[in-house]
Amino acid sequence: MEDKFYKTNEDKFSWIVGLKVKIKTTSDEQFEGEVFNYDPVTSCIIILSDESTPAVVTQKRTVRIILESSIKEIKCLSLPNNTPTTPTVTSPTTNKQNNHNNHYQNNINNDLSLPSLNVQLIIKKQDEVIKKAAQKAMKIGVGVTPEAQEIFNSISKTLPCDWSGENIIVLNEVKISSPYNIENCTGPENSKSIERVKKVLEAERKKLKI
Repeated sequence: MEDKFYKTNEDKFSWIVGLKVKIKTTSDEQFEGEVFNYDPVTSCIIILSDESTPAVVTQKRTVRIILESSIKEIKCLSLPNNTPTTPTVTSPTTNKQNNHNNHYQNNINNDLSLPSLNVQLIIKKQDEVIKKAAQKAMKIGVGVTPEAQEIFNSISKTLPCDWSGENIIVLNEVKISSPYNIENCTGPENSKSIERVKKVLEAERKKLKI
């Protein structure tokens, strides 16, 4: 169903809150748990995974926040456990047991309460991650040889470098063209940067033995 059928973005996944689901992400990771909430601001689904096993029963829950865009597949495993509303006649012993169970259930519900999300902090961290990934991607040459990439990596440890096509740009003014030898360094006339880059390039090629 297309998004245009929903009145608001919040309606999109609000109906699955309380369902036990199995989620498969775009990276083929799989998570199971009860849908605790859907945040329309960050487009995140929050699920609670039960850490209990057949051998060990525990109240421990793992909170997972999953981006909607990273969800490849989602399956419903079971419906919410609704408490019966019809009155029943019970013995005093049963009432005592029910009171104990209600107290236990209330404690679990209290344990499941979550603080509100700091949306601004999440967005800030997301922007930082994207920025770092973009900077890292700019340091990888496209269509260059492994040897050229090795030279780039070595020089960048000493001087700031960027790729411009298959050329290495050092200090924003010196260009090292393929095959990246000393004589392939060009730049502004009377620039001291050229000699500095040549010395670094020569030293790095010796280290790499190329």
